[in-house]
Amino acid sequence: MKKQSSNKIKMSRSELIYQISIGVLMTIVMIVCIIPLLYVVGMSLTSEGEMIARNYFVIFPRKPIFSAYEYIITGTNFFNGMKISVLRTILGVAAALVLTVPVGYIVAKKDLPFRSGIMLFFIITMILNGGLIPNYLLMNKLHLLNSFWVYIVPGLANTYGILVIKLFVEGIPNDIMDSADLDGACELQKLRYIAIPLLKPSILALGLFAAVIHWNDWFGAMVYVRDSNLYPIQYIIRNLLNQNTSGDMMSNVNTYAKMTTQSMKMASVVIAVLPILCIYPFLQKYFIHGMYTGSVKE
Repeated sequence: MKKQSSNKIKMSRSELIYQISIGVLMTIVMIVCIIPLLYVVGMSLTSEGEMIARNYFVIFPRKPIFSAYEYIITGTNFFNGMKISVLRTILGVAAALVLTVPVGYIVAKKDLPFRSGIMLFFIITMILNGGLIPNYLLMNKLHLLNSFWVYIVPGLANTYGILVIKLFVEGIPNDIMDSADLDGACELQKLRYIAIPLLKPSILALGLFAAVIHWNDWFGAMVYVRDSNLYPIQYIIRNLLNQNTSGDMMSNVNTYAKMTTQSMKMASVVIAVLPILCIYPFLQKYFIHGMYTGSVKE
């Protein structure tokens, strides 16, 4: 038997130029995105002497030091702040989805009484906000001030998430829901066994949105919390950067080995973004799908 030669698709000259151009363009974009990240990490590991010698632009330090990280970890309530941030993010994501998904499923039903009025109410609350003082008074009336639950309760439902779930549920073929009705399934069973499995990408995308918001938030701690044991890591880092600690950091240390406020700021940025940076690649496709679902009705 003659060995069959594999058919190769030959690209035209214009197609080859197009592919090369796209490859070069994506490489440039990748470099532009990576260099700032490398710069932040490099500067966080650079001593004062090397910064001065290299004109405050270091990507790969010759003699890396970890003084900035050591100062943040040992000189602040770092581990308790990380515990609060991680616990807040986990519970905050769960709280953001526990009402958002069922409510989005309910308002997607066209036979829901007063459906238009309910949706109008949701949209108004999304556009208009009571402001800081009414929110503070509300948290005070709910006895949530200076407690961990002030981070969780305000995020129990999200109007944007409700609209995303609503749009996705409306895109589920009617034949699937009709077959479930013929089998005698109630609305709760249809939500659990039909809607939620199909909603998985959108749910994960909304969970990622909520996780980023909870992890990066420090303003809520500044306004509603006075107990330092309840401060999240972002607020601890924010207070650290606002303090004039340069004299304490640089005393009795060799000039070349000591850190600077610049290296401490960069180390704070690395610590703040590292957890989200590690999680995001695994949820990227759901993030993109959630953005698409929220903007275009399928």
